[in-house]
Amino acid sequence: MLYDIVAMVTAGVALAIGSISFVVGIGTKDRTDLVFGVMGLTLFVFLLLPPAGFILGDHAPYPPEILIKRIFIFSYYALIPWFIALYVGFKSNKVPFLISAYVLICYVLMFTETEDRAKPLWSVYVILAFGSVLVYGIVATFKQYKIDKAKAWWLSAAFGVYGFLFLLTAFNQLGNNFIADALALELFFPMHFHALMLMLIMGLRVVMNVIEKFKLERIVAARDRRWGTFMQSAPMVVLELDRLGNIVYLNNFGVTLLGYPDLASVLHLNWFENFLPSSDAPQRRASYEQVLREDHVEPFLHNTIRTHQGNYIHMSWVNFLNHDEEGRVTGITRIGRDLTSEDSANQLISQLKNQVETEALDFTAFNRADLTQEIIGTSKAISYAIQKASQVATTHAPVLIEGETGVGKDLLAELIFKNSSRNSSPFVKVNCGALPEDLIEDELFGHEKGAFTTAIQARKGRFELADGGTIFLDEVGELPLEMQPKLLRVLQNGEFERIGGQKTLKVDVRIIAATNRDLSAEVQHGRFRSDLFYRLNVFPITIPALRHRKEDLPLLINYYIARKCRTYGKEMRDISKSDLQKLIDYPWPGNVRELQNVIERAVISSTGSTLRMDWFLSQTTVDESQGFTMVEIERQHILKVMEECQWKINGLRGAAEILNMHPNTLRSKMKKLGIFRPGAPASESVIF
Repeated sequence: MLYDIVAMVTAGVALAIGSISFVVGIGTKDRTDLVFGVMGLTLFVFLLLPPAGFILGDHAPYPPEILIKRIFIFSYYALIPWFIALYVGFKSNKVPFLISAYVLICYVLMFTETEDRAKPLWSVYVILAFGSVLVYGIVATFKQYKIDKAKAWWLSAAFGVYGFLFLLTAFNQLGNNFIADALALELFFPMHFHALMLMLIMGLRVVMNVIEKFKLERIVAARDRRWGTFMQSAPMVVLELDRLGNIVYLNNFGVTLLGYPDLASVLHLNWFENFLPSSDAPQRRASYEQVLREDHVEPFLHNTIRTHQGNYIHMSWVNFLNHDEEGRVTGITRIGRDLTSEDSANQLISQLKNQVETEALDFTAFNRADLTQEIIGTSKAISYAIQKASQVATTHAPVLIEGETGVGKDLLAELIFKNSSRNSSPFVKVNCGALPEDLIEDELFGHEKGAFTTAIQARKGRFELADGGTIFLDEVGELPLEMQPKLLRVLQNGEFERIGGQKTLKVDVRIIAATNRDLSAEVQHGRFRSDLFYRLNVFPITIPALRHRKEDLPLLINYYIARKCRTYGKEMRDISKSDLQKLIDYPWPGNVRELQNVIERAVISSTGSTLRMDWFLSQTTVDESQGFTMVEIERQHILKVMEECQWKINGLRGAAEILNMHPNTLRSKMKKLGIFRPGAPASESVIF
């Protein structure tokens, strides 16, 4: 009677929880719930089949009713290791397979029992099967405890009960002893109580999961409502297109911007046919179809769209691919911003800027002596650059100095600093092109003690050293892309962290940057961040190349002759007019830096009171007689210096020192001009 009551209660619990788990597993496609659901339904069928009290009449050879009934309970125990593996997340299926196979072998052994014995052979072997399940469950519990303590608690509760009932079952099955007799274990099979407890414990987990899922769905629904409200009211266009380019969603702002009365009137219209200029539509459609085929979209896009009234709007888009449940691309979502008003403002600023730049400069009213004696020249080109430097010097605005290598960008930076309100504060120079990539961050921002192996003490970076003053970032175009966001943060907020540090440091630093690259072209090619370029390009100043201000050459030549004569203790009073004219006619590809080096070499090699330029002018005469272009003259000059230095670039009296160039800049120029060391492969010829 006791067993019948337990069996019926367990059957009801198994049916209820098994059905819930099975339905949840189908809905969520969760194999853990599916297996647990099958276990519950299998247990229900076992307990439902007659005879309910078969233990008292359990004798071999076993009748078909007993064998049919037991296939369900053995299947139940064969499924337990699979449930454990799925619940914990074991990747290997070998152990569940072996345990399940052993359980089913124990069932098959019942068919071999022909004589009635007190303890049949299969009932002894089944103890090992139950024990294998227990050991596997304990191992799984310990693993789950390291991953998810909440899930491990349910598993430990289930197998704690399992372990206790397993001991009772072992006493019952392995012989008539006083413990089994005292506990009256012959009246029922203890492991069936485990089935009830497992259903209750793990079933409670299913119910808790359903409750938790319901709470999460409410949270997600609330967030969806907030997100939907944001998309509808935000001043951005939120657009979703299907695979054919038809509109399947458009927020209220987008509907109004496109000139339609409501969403219904714009829904399902083809984007390419109705909203793009006819000249752009075919190309845009082809690009869209290619994106869908390749499952890859460019995240940013700028284009012009046409409204319902025929007006044109310039848009900036952020693009996302949409996928279905099987991972197939279903279309694209775009979030766009109207740039029309910004473009109009930029055009107006550009017009005003051009108007100001074309106005005549009042050079007579401009006092150069107040600035510096290092920048020599009276040409309009250099005077205009100095005048712009004087205008911005007293402000705190970032300055971007542009110009070819050797034009004197560092001198102009010093000019701005000396005439600023920060001239009594630090002026820190950093050559970004001369620093290895792995040291740039440390050089700029410093490090904390222990940040890396050799960091035995904290070290301040250049920005901290320049706090309250000015930092000059020479060759800023050489900064690697991964460093540019950190520099942008300092520009925007004055904030940064040292390497290995958690504390945010703030500095007040004025930034002057210089580059010989065209940064706007670098931005277009993705080698320089556009937002950093706009921050640096607040006040650009371009220093003209020496060939564009040849009227300054006599002043420069006389200045460097006098300066180098003082350095080397010589007295040279003049230079022949013919030599001077040839120096003026030379294009000076290395600009002022090359001129300075040529004069220095001439002062060293000349004797008497007249500067001798025969060694240099003979070379330029040959170039002119052959009709070389400026690029060819520059190539011949670098080639001649390389041959004189025996193709040595770095170090004392190397070509980089003679040409007064950074070694990396010289290598880049040689590669561009096609200068290769004789006998070396082209891929290796400039790496020496």
